[in-house]
Amino acid sequence: MLPGAELSLAEGKQGVHILVVFPQGTPPAAINDYLKSLDRDPSKPLWTGRKHREIELQKPPAEALSQLRERFGCLIIPAHGDAKKGIVAAMGANLAARLIAEADVDGLDHPGGALPKLRSTGISHRWDHLAQVEFSDPRLIGDIGGKPLADGTMRGTWLKLSSTSLDAMRLALHDPETRVRTVAPVLPRNARIISIKIEGSGFLAGTQFMFDAHLNTLIGGRGTGKSAVLETIRYGLALDPFCERKRRDDLVKHALGSGGCVTLEIERHSDSGPARRYIVKRVLGETPCVFDPDSGRIDITPRDAFGPDREPIILLQREIDQVSGEVEYRRQLLDRLIGDEVNAAEREVDEVRRRLRTNGAELRKHVLEQAKRPDLQSQIAKLTHELDLFQQTGALNKLATHDRLQTVERSLSSARDVTSQASGTDSPWRQALHDLQETIDTKRGDLTARGDDLTGAAEKALSLATVAITTAEQKIIMALAEAREAIESLRAEHAARVLPLADELNRIKQELHAERLDPERPLKLSSDRTSLQDQLDALDRKEHAGIALRSARLGLLDELTKARARESQVRADTAARINSHLSGRVEVAIVALGDRHRFTEDLRQLLQGSGASGAAIETIAMSDGVDGSTIASIVTEGPVELTQQFDVTVAQANKICAWLTDEDVDRISELEILAPHDRVDIRLHVDGEARTLDRLSAGQRATAILLLIFAIDGRCMILDQPEDDLDNRFIFDDVVQLIRSQKSTSSTGGNRQIIAATHNPNIPVLGDAELVVVLDAGNDQVRVLAQGSIDAEDIRTHIRQVLEGGEEAFLRRYTKYGGIRLSLAPSRAAPVAIAEQPGGVGVVGNSWPADMPAEGAPARHGPRASPGPVSPS
Repeated sequence: MLPGAELSLAEGKQGVHILVVFPQGTPPAAINDYLKSLDRDPSKPLWTGRKHREIELQKPPAEALSQLRERFGCLIIPAHGDAKKGIVAAMGANLAARLIAEADVDGLDHPGGALPKLRSTGISHRWDHLAQVEFSDPRLIGDIGGKPLADGTMRGTWLKLSSTSLDAMRLALHDPETRVRTVAPVLPRNARIISIKIEGSGFLAGTQFMFDAHLNTLIGGRGTGKSAVLETIRYGLALDPFCERKRRDDLVKHALGSGGCVTLEIERHSDSGPARRYIVKRVLGETPCVFDPDSGRIDITPRDAFGPDREPIILLQREIDQVSGEVEYRRQLLDRLIGDEVNAAEREVDEVRRRLRTNGAELRKHVLEQAKRPDLQSQIAKLTHELDLFQQTGALNKLATHDRLQTVERSLSSARDVTSQASGTDSPWRQALHDLQETIDTKRGDLTARGDDLTGAAEKALSLATVAITTAEQKIIMALAEAREAIESLRAEHAARVLPLADELNRIKQELHAERLDPERPLKLSSDRTSLQDQLDALDRKEHAGIALRSARLGLLDELTKARARESQVRADTAARINSHLSGRVEVAIVALGDRHRFTEDLRQLLQGSGASGAAIETIAMSDGVDGSTIASIVTEGPVELTQQFDVTVAQANKICAWLTDEDVDRISELEILAPHDRVDIRLHVDGEARTLDRLSAGQRATAILLLIFAIDGRCMILDQPEDDLDNRFIFDDVVQLIRSQKSTSSTGGNRQIIAATHNPNIPVLGDAELVVVLDAGNDQVRVLAQGSIDAEDIRTHIRQVLEGGEEAFLRRYTKYGGIRLSLAPSRAAPVAIAEQPGGVGVVGNSWPADMPAEGAPARHGPRASPGPVSPS
C-alpha cells in the first residue's frame, strides 16, 4: 500500500484527472498541504464533505506536475485517457500530447483510442514506450480488479519488479515492453536453468544462486569467476565446447576443485501438464547424473532434460570468433540450432555408411574367396593329369608286378641273409656248440685226473663226442655256404628278370615327376581332386551372392546420396526460416557438399603412404561436384582416365590408382563413402552489400553469428562476453533489441532464457536484465556481492561502479525510455525489503515477480549478499 491521490485539475473542457503515487512513508499531511499550494487560492478548501472542487493551477499543468514530481519523486499517470475527465477527451489531442511530453508522465491509464490521436499530433515523444495501464478506478480496496473492460476482461496492471521502491515502479512503467502487462502474466514456457549450486574446494566452492526465466547477467571485474561459472554450467550439462577443450577443462578443475560437484536445476515446460523439474549433478571427472525430484535418478542425458530441440546454445570465450572463422564450426552451430531433425538426418547418413561398410566387408570376403578359383582350377587340372598318366601307361598293373617281384627279391635276400648269419662265429648254434665242447673238455680233464681205468674209458668216449661235434659244425658250415651260393645265383637270375620292368617304371616316374611310385597314390590323388572340386563348386554357388552384393552396394550408394540430400535440405529449410526472421540483415546459405577443405583432409588421410603429392590430392578433392564415389569410379577405369578427368600428372595418377586398387587392402570401398560435408555460408549486409564472413572484420563476423543464434527462439542461450569485438553501436542497435524482443511482454514476444557474462553495461541496462549477479573474488575464492534486477538501487550502483560506461548506459536508457535519471552519486548500499505475497506486491493495481515460480511451486530466493537485494522470485 502506497500513499496516493487522484488529482482533479480544472483544465480543458471538463477537467482532467491525474493519478499520483507517492513513495512509501510520505506523510499524508505533506501531500495534502502541497496539493493545496498548487491552487490559485490555497486557502479555499478543495473538498467539502464528500464533494471536491477541481484544482485551478497557478502554473501551467506541465510545470506544476514536474514540480510535484521533483518535490516528492512521485509517479504521475493521467487517468482514463480518452474517456470523461481523461486528458485527451478533456484537453484535446494537441494540448494533451504537449502536456504528456513536457511533464514526461509515467503512463496513461485506460487509454482507449487516445494513443493514435496523440501520435497524430506530430508532437515528438516516446509514444512507443508510453506505458498503457488499466486501473480499476476503485472507491474501496475491495473494488481493486473488479471493473471490467468492454470485452469483459477485468481491468488490472501487472509490473515486473524485484524491488517495491517507487523508482523500481517508475523504471518498469518506462519500459512497458518488458515490464508491464494489462493481462495476467503467464508462466514461463521456455526450458530453462532454475539454479546452480557448486560444492567442493575450488574457486567457486559455495557459490549458488537462482536464475531468471529471461535475461541474467554476471558482472564483475576480471578474474572474478564469470567465465568459470558459465564453463561449469556447460560442464555440468556435458555439452561439448567448439574449441580449446583443454583450457576450458582446466578452468572447470580450478572452479570445482578435487571432488567438486556442480548441481543444476532445470525446468521443462509440458503441453500436457505442469512443468517438470530435473536435478543434474556432476562430480569433477565423472559423468553427469539426472534426477527427478520425486522418483530419483532417471536414465536421460542433461540435454534431454530441456526437451526435444531445446538443448542450450552455449558460446563462451573466443568461441564466437572461432565459429565465425571455421566452416566446420559454423555447421556444428547450425546443427545445434536445428536440433533433433538434423541429428536424425545425420544418423540416417551414418546408418547407410555403416551398412555400406558391412557390405564392403562382405564383398571383400567374397572377392577374396573367389580369388582362390584360379588356384583351385590349376590344382584340379594337375591332379587329373597325374591320374590320367596312371591310367594311360598301365602303371598300375606294372606297379603290381613290380611289387610282386620286389617281394621275391626281398624273400631271396632274406634267405641269403639267414645263411650268412648262421655261418657266423657268433651265431647262436655255433656258440652253443663251443660252450658244449668247453663243458666236455672240463669233464674230460676231471676224469683223467682220477687215474682210474673206468674214468679213463669215460674220457675216451667224451673225446669221440668232441670230434663228432667239430665234424658236424664243419659240415653245417659247408652246407650253409653252398646254400648261400645257390641263393645268390637265384638272385642274379631274378635281377635279370626285373630289370626291364624297372626301366619301364623309372620312365613312368619321370613322366609323373615322382621320386617313387606309390600304389596308394592314385587313391589319394582322386580324394584330393574331389575335395578341391567341392570347393570350386561352392565358389560357383556363391557367384550369385557376389552379384547380389554388388547390386546392393549400388543401391546403398544411391540411398547414401539421397540421405545426404535430405540432410542438406534440413539445413536449407532452417536457413530459410532463419533468413525470414532476420529480415535481410543476415543471410544463411547452405552449399550442399560444399566443405571441400574437410573432404581434402579425408582424402589425404586415405592416400597417406601412397606417395601422392598434396597438390594432386587437393586438385582432385577441390573439383566441383566430386565426391568419393565419383573418384572411385574414375580410379577403377585406370590412371589414364584419372589423368583426363583431373589435372594431375601420369606419375601421380599411377601412384593414386595403385594405392587405391591394392588387392591386399580394400580402399575403394572406403573411398566410395567419402563426401564433403555441407558448407554453411553466412553473409552480413553492410552498407547495402551482402558480404561473406571472409570479407568482414572480427566484429562484423561476431555480429553475424549473434544475429544467427538469436533467430532461433525458445532455446536457453549462454554467452560469455558477447560484446567482444563489437562496438557499442551494434550492441545498442542490435544486440540489446534482440535481447529485449526475446522477452517482450507482448503476445508476439519471445520466450528465451539468456545467461551472459559481460563487461558492457548496455546489455544489463538497456537489455533490462531481470537478474544481475555481481561477483567479486579474494583469497582465491569467489564472492556474490549482490543479486537483483536493475530496478534495485544497489544493483544500479554496482553497474555504475563495476562496468565502464555504466553511467552512460543509464543515461542512454533514460533518453530512450525516460523514468529514472541517474547521476554519479557516491555509492551506498541500499538493502531492499520485499513483502512476499502469493501474487506479488499490490502496486496501483497488481504486480508480478521478475520470475514467477512454476504453477503450484512456492516462490524461492537464492542466497542473499549482505547488504543487497533478494534475487528475483
